[in-house]
Amino acid sequence: MTHARRVDAVATSAVPPLPPPSARSLLLTVAGELVSEEPGGAWTNALLRVFAALGVEDHACRQLLARSTRSGWLSRVRDGRAVRWTLDTRGRALVDEGLRRSAAYLTDDRDWDERWLVLHVNVPQDRRTTRKRLYGGLDWLGFGNPTAGVWITPHTERVDELTRLISALGLEQTSLAMIGHAVDLGVPEAELVARAWDLTELDAAYRRFLEQDATSPEPGTPDEVLTAYLQLLNLQQRFMRRDPQLPAALQPEWVGREAAQRFRDRRAQWSTVAHQRFHEIVAESAPPSGRDALDRKSHRVL
Repeated sequence: MTHARRVDAVATSAVPPLPPPSARSLLLTVAGELVSEEPGGAWTNALLRVFAALGVEDHACRQLLARSTRSGWLSRVRDGRAVRWTLDTRGRALVDEGLRRSAAYLTDDRDWDERWLVLHVNVPQDRRTTRKRLYGGLDWLGFGNPTAGVWITPHTERVDELTRLISALGLEQTSLAMIGHAVDLGVPEAELVARAWDLTELDAAYRRFLEQDATSPEPGTPDEVLTAYLQLLNLQQRFMRRDPQLPAALQPEWVGREAAQRFRDRRAQWSTVAHQRFHEIVAESAPPSGRDALDRKSHRVL
């Protein structure tokens, strides 16, 4: 390999697969994977430790937790001067939806019945915020946009989620949706897919992930495993938002399937240690009264 090619390879390997995650994104990862598994919730100090390892400073983490209560994601319970956090109603709904979507992403064993869910929607020009929220929601549902005002997805099972999205945005009067087979007229399905989804950047991002994962050192300590595990889950969740998960009939060769297998392997490798370490951190962070309650609960279980 020439020097120039070696430099290019190093530069490519240094580029993150996706842009850095937001603190909000990390909160959903931590809450969904770890806080939801703690019956008594997680103490503030435990979350501060975990978020610090993920690159979020204490003051930003505290602000994030405070905002999460206003958004209905987390609830806080005081124990003297300490606070523990549990999933609130909206947070539980978000986590449950994320778990369902993650299971589909990781298994990717759906058979396609060759039917499409098609949406035609018009958003008034003076509702730019609504348009942005609509496009974000449609991306999450795996829709592509082959032509102005028309959105399509092979995921017909997501019609209820689409209905909730359109209703939440108040677009019922300017929307029309239907499910059915494409007919042999006009644009072929292969071209339709190419028009609806530009997956060039996503393909490159997946390949960077696979290359970097194969060459990165293994985490050693339980704390390193916990951090690596959360970073992995968050990266998977962000890939899920971008990947329409087209069936093999529409996308026979797709690097995303290899990436999903890598995510499955890493999750199986790190999950037990990561969950155990977080449980220990929660116990270590508890105030004396919280530790006493935990001890009593442990004795009752024993």
